[in-house]
Amino acid sequence: MRLSKLLALSLFTAAPLAAQAYNYPGLQTPRIVDREYNFAAASAGNAGTSLVFQWREGLSADWQFSLDGGIAAPKVGNTRVLLAGGIAWQWMRATADMPFDIAATGSLGFSSGDSYTVVRIPVGIAVGHTFKLDNGNELTPFVHPRLSFDHCSACVGSGTKLDVDVDVGVNYEITPQVALRLAAILGGTSYVGTGNGIGFSVAWTPKGLKKF
Repeated sequence: MRLSKLLALSLFTAAPLAAQAYNYPGLQTPRIVDREYNFAAASAGNAGTSLVFQWREGLSADWQFSLDGGIAAPKVGNTRVLLAGGIAWQWMRATADMPFDIAATGSLGFSSGDSYTVVRIPVGIAVGHTFKLDNGNELTPFVHPRLSFDHCSACVGSGTKLDVDVDVGVNYEITPQVALRLAAILGGTSYVGTGNGIGFSVAWTPKGLKKF
């Protein structure tokens, strides 16, 4: 079973598939969801401020599809439009012997504005552990490292670059329907604005939804 999961992960990460189009945290927890609407705001260096809506939809008990859409106001230049789509796969679930949830993630993202468009293909894994609190709520610290293939044909130093982004965050589930999420992005990419950043979101899961 472990060998088959490693093989599937290798195939997954080799393909151009949590979605991310710009320099903001992916805000992907290590557990996939049946359905989630995530409303986020982020700020990162000269990438400026981003407002993003994320829709995550479970395809099965182990697979999740996601879409990102939003706008960004960089410190230099005009407003940029953000769009991305991606998938996540529940590689491992926490057990008594291995207390971490692990999800493999990947996406294809675009940001467009001024006279150039940036294409991003980030792939990585989200790792975390959920703590059940005395008040019935849940707290999930997580990290989400990613390798990102970024391409721009009209930027200074045009071409394709390999960048590294790392999210360090926490998800606080207030109720089964509402969670607050905070994450910092470390690294930042050259084509979509350099610099570390931070993002905050409110995630909503419709009540009574349980597909799998």
